[in-house]
Amino acid sequence: EESRVPPVSGHVHGGQRAARIIFRTKLKLHRTVPSTIFRISFRIWMKAGDLLMRTRVLQEKNYAERMQNGVEPYLAAHAEEFYWERESGHPIHVLRYRAFRPRGVVVISHGFTENAEKYKEIVYYFIKEHFHVYLPEHCGHGKSYRLVEDPSLVYVDSYHRYVEDLLFVARKAKAEACGLPLVLYSHSMGGGIAAAAAAKAPHLFRKVVLSSPMIRPLTGKVPFADAKRIAAFACATERGTQYVVGQKPYQGIENFKQSSSLSRPRFLYYQQKREKEPLYHLNAASYGWLHAAAHLYRDLMRSGWKRIEAPVLLFQAENDHLVSNRAQERMIRKMAERRPGMAKMVKVPGAKHELFGTRGRMLQTYWNMVFACLLYTSDAADDRISVD
Repeated sequence: EESRVPPVSGHVHGGQRAARIIFRTKLKLHRTVPSTIFRISFRIWMKAGDLLMRTRVLQEKNYAERMQNGVEPYLAAHAEEFYWERESGHPIHVLRYRAFRPRGVVVISHGFTENAEKYKEIVYYFIKEHFHVYLPEHCGHGKSYRLVEDPSLVYVDSYHRYVEDLLFVARKAKAEACGLPLVLYSHSMGGGIAAAAAAKAPHLFRKVVLSSPMIRPLTGKVPFADAKRIAAFACATERGTQYVVGQKPYQGIENFKQSSSLSRPRFLYYQQKREKEPLYHLNAASYGWLHAAAHLYRDLMRSGWKRIEAPVLLFQAENDHLVSNRAQERMIRKMAERRPGMAKMVKVPGAKHELFGTRGRMLQTYWNMVFACLLYTSDAADDRISVD
C-alpha cells in the first residue's frame, strides 16, 4: 500500500497547510464544475503569482555563471553516479541525488537525444524542494549502453526496452526509498515511455507528470500513417539501423530560432556542454526508433491508457512542432472520462516543446504547478486546482 507524504515543517518549504491556504484563497475555485473536465488554466496560475515552491527559478541574467558557480557545485555535493544492469552487458547509467529531509522520490525520464547533463537545472529544483532524484539515461543515450555504434543515431529494437529499463530503475528507487512516495517526471519521448511504464506498473507511482509527452511523434510533411508503414518496411528488410530520410548526423551547435526553447541562455549553456562531449552528439532517428515509436502510440491509445492508475498531470506546449498535441488530448480525455479527476491537462500558451526551457513568469508558473501536483497527498486535491 502506498505510503503518505510525511509532513515537513513550514520553515523548510512553506508546508502543505500554507499551500492549501493559497489554493483556497488566491485561486479561483470551481467546485461545481463536473470532474470530467480535465483542463487546468495556466493563465489563472500566472495571474495568481503565488510561489508554491520554495525555490525561485533561475533568471536569464547571469544564467551561465549561476549554473557554474552555484547549481553545479551544489549538485555535485549531492550526486552519486553508477551503473545498474537489467540485462547482462547492458549497463544503464544512473545519477542519484540525495535531498535533505526528503518528502518523496522522483524518477526522471528524459527525452529524445537527451542526457543527464541537460537536466541539471531540473534536478536542482527537485532537490531544493526536498525530493530525492533518480535520473537514468535511456538505452542509446548519454553514457548508457547502445545497440549501434553511430554516435549520432538513436536506435532501439522495441519501445518495451525503454519501459523495462525505466521500471527496473524505478523499482530499485522504490526499494531504497524507505516508504517515501515515488513520483515520475518526464519529457517528450520520455513522457511516452513514462505513460507506458505507468500502465505496465499501475501501482508503482504516486503521481505522474508528463511534460510535452510524445504520445505520437510528428513526422513533418509525411503523414504519420505513411511514415509508420515506411518504418515497418525498413525494419522488415533489415534496414532498421539506417537514418530516417531527412535525418542527419550531429553538426554542432543548433540554431536557437529553430530550437524547442524560449530561453537563449539556457539553450546556449546546454549546447556548449553538448558540443564538448561526443556521447551527447545524438541527433537523428533511425527507422527502428520510428517503428518503436509507432508501436508505443498504438499500444497507449488501444489499451495502455486504461491501465494507468496514478493521477496524471500533462503539460502541453501550444507551439509544439515535435509531438502531436491532438494525441495528448485524446489520451487525457479518455482517461478523464473513465476515471474522473485522475487526469488533468495544462496547455501553456505561447510555449515551445521544452517547457523547462522557457523563462520568467512562464517558467515559474510551470514549476509552481508541477510542485502543486506533487504537494498533495490525496488524489482528490488535484480537483481543487482551477479549470477552464
